Amino acid sequence: MATMGSAAAISPAADRDALITGDAVLLDLRTASFASRMLAAALDGALQLALLVGGIVAVAWGAARAELDDGLIAAAVLTMSVIAYVGYPVLCELLLRGRSVGRLVMGTRVVRDDGGPVHVRQSLIRAVMAMLEIWSTAGAVALTCSVIDRRSRRVGDLLAGTMVIQERMRSLEPDRLEVPAALSDWARAADVGRLPVTLMQDIRSFLPRAETINPASRHQLSRDLLRRTLPHVAPAPPPGTAPEEFLAAVVAERSRRDEERLRRHQARQRELSAEVRAVAFTA
Repeated sequence: MATMGSAAAISPAADRDALITGDAVLLDLRTASFASRMLAAALDGALQLALLVGGIVAVAWGAARAELDDGLIAAAVLTMSVIAYVGYPVLCELLLRGRSVGRLVMGTRVVRDDGGPVHVRQSLIRAVMAMLEIWSTAGAVALTCSVIDRRSRRVGDLLAGTMVIQERMRSLEPDRLEVPAALSDWARAADVGRLPVTLMQDIRSFLPRAETINPASRHQLSRDLLRRTLPHVAPAPPPGTAPEEFLAAVVAERSRRDEERLRRHQARQRELSAEVRAVAFTA
């Protein structure tokens, strides 16, 4: 029998890549989606092509005016290619801390596998490999590797030890649970302060997505949470109370009391700060 401890205890961070730095610090990073990376690469690619074409036009114009030989013209075109395909991404990642014009638009950034900023060597490896896996193969190699890899990394990221994370994300307003009207009187008199934090998290994870769960699983999970919650709540809810209404009432009332306690604490802190500032200090 599946229990809520194994199903609902999964937090949103479980969908992200948990990274641990050398100082044993857990980082909660969200890797950039494949679509975000493709759009950012397309924007940067358009800028690189524009830079290359503009450079070649400038070289051709200068060569016609100065009557340069073919060897110098070829060297100048090669230099412009290196600037466009290697210099642009490396300078952008160094000056913009792992970002480029395309990544600024899409809200992504390149970081090391441990979450730190990229170095020159890593940016150079990524830029050189991009010429092989993106430009030389029309993106086929990078596309295949990004689809296979769990973090959507291409070959350059794997060799350089980097990854692309999503920095700018849409902020979601948290859903605020309300005590059902039929249980409002019971909730205000009930003792819900002994509810464990882990159980609170399980209930909060279950209630918002209850309507999307299979009816049989939903009934089983709600009954399991009810069984786990009853020993920590007194008195028992009125007879005939639906499990989900009971769980919503318990969590909503506990949250309300915690908020009130926090407001009183903050108000007391402000009062103490005002009293301290009002006292004349003596030598």
